[in-house]
Amino acid sequence: MKRETTGKIILIMVFLTTFWFSSKPATESAGQSGKVLINLRLVTEEDVALKTKKYRVLSRGIRKIAHFSLYFIGGIGAFLATGSLKKSLLIVFILGGIDEFHQHFVPGRGAQFTDVLIDTLGGSAGAIAIKFREYKFS
Repeated sequence: MKRETTGKIILIMVFLTTFWFSSKPATESAGQSGKVLINLRLVTEEDVALKTKKYRVLSRGIRKIAHFSLYFIGGIGAFLATGSLKKSLLIVFILGGIDEFHQHFVPGRGAQFTDVLIDTLGGSAGAIAIKFREYKFS
């Protein structure tokens, strides 16, 4: 498979995954974050139920890490598809903006420019990482 095709497939998968996660209403999204934190043994079910400060801080953090990580993969896909750092950064910035615009219409969710910046930072890191990796695609 060609490098460009691999990159496009990665981008499509990241976009679909992002769209799926951002389509979840706020209560469902918070529930997913809580389950992750409980499984990691960082909070208890009581923390989640009471929405303790510890839970709120860690929940926000886990969501930001998810943004960064997903767009890191998107940055890899964008670089493979285009072969250009500038184009890759533009692509992940636009996809992050589309995602936040979409969330504006989901019950209980909102658009946050800081998330677009985190997405772009993650995508930038992914694009830079793959650019400097000595891996050959056929």
